Amino acid sequence: MTKTLKLIALASVATFALSACGSSTTTETAAPEVSETAQVGFSPISGLPGGSGGPIAVVKIDNVNPARPQWGLSAADMVFVEEVEAGLTRIAAVYNSTLPNKVGPVRSARISDLEIMEQFGTPAFAFSGAQSKFLPLIDQANLINASHGLNGKFYTRQTDKNAPHNLTVDLGGIVASLTGISGAKDMGWTFSDIAATGGTSTNSFSAKWPASRVGAEWDGTNNAWVIALDGEPASDAVTNQPLFAKNIIVQYVDQLADSGFQDKNGNKTPLIQTVGSGTAVIMRDGQRFEATWSRPMAANPTTYTVGATNYVFAPGQTWVLFIPKTYPVTFDPETSPTPGS
Repeated sequence: MTKTLKLIALASVATFALSACGSSTTTETAAPEVSETAQVGFSPISGLPGGSGGPIAVVKIDNVNPARPQWGLSAADMVFVEEVEAGLTRIAAVYNSTLPNKVGPVRSARISDLEIMEQFGTPAFAFSGAQSKFLPLIDQANLINASHGLNGKFYTRQTDKNAPHNLTVDLGGIVASLTGISGAKDMGWTFSDIAATGGTSTNSFSAKWPASRVGAEWDGTNNAWVIALDGEPASDAVTNQPLFAKNIIVQYVDQLADSGFQDKNGNKTPLIQTVGSGTAVIMRDGQRFEATWSRPMAANPTTYTVGATNYVFAPGQTWVLFIPKTYPVTFDPETSPTPGS
């Protein structure tokens, strides 16, 4: 770990401490801050303080308008966006450096989640439920079942949203109650607070699925990307602050239209292929870089390279957008776009 990264991390610890001491209302919907299960050291998932050797938890989170703003999403180390039925998207949020006690809205698992999660070892997986024929696959997967059905006392229905968009999980509590969760392992990812150079200047981008859109604008004041969901600036219902990402990866993937599962309306559940290799665009520091990704086996972390060099990420939250090669992704300015080929 570089000296500069350690200094940035110490500053981040101070920021977390100050936010935890901030005033808040005492209503039921005013969420407490980060739980006390944060780990000492640096997360290998985000380069943030906390999480080194500590547990990994993944939460399946809703991403439709009635679910927004989501709770606790800003505390995730990594955010995966994946297509589900009818062209909509859902989120698989990875937590390691902090384990908040209010995360959601928690929704049901999908088949693509199993392959995505395997690179993290044996994470706790918090989800609201799953189709009955999918449950045996979850039982066989390399994860710890932290579902609502098995751990209901750690889940709460909030009153300021309607079901099914109002289920939250006490992530710190549920992780502390379970055994067998793997500690964060070295993913082979490198982090540095030194600004990247050599990329294409980028003010904003937008990625579109048939019924969903994720984009971001570069905020030089906060030195981060401001996330937008379906064209609207996104925020966290816990902090009431915008969602900021330090890194964004547009990862072009192959996708099977029919995984053999479907929703109650008959819409097919797609299967995202995250094992293999392909092209990507990585964004940090107001720039974008043409990259490649590689993941030979499900148990392997995904490697991102620019040229022949492993990419160096900014410490902080990373969003990974799994998007089929044929879907539109636009950048502003459009100079030197990267096709998903």
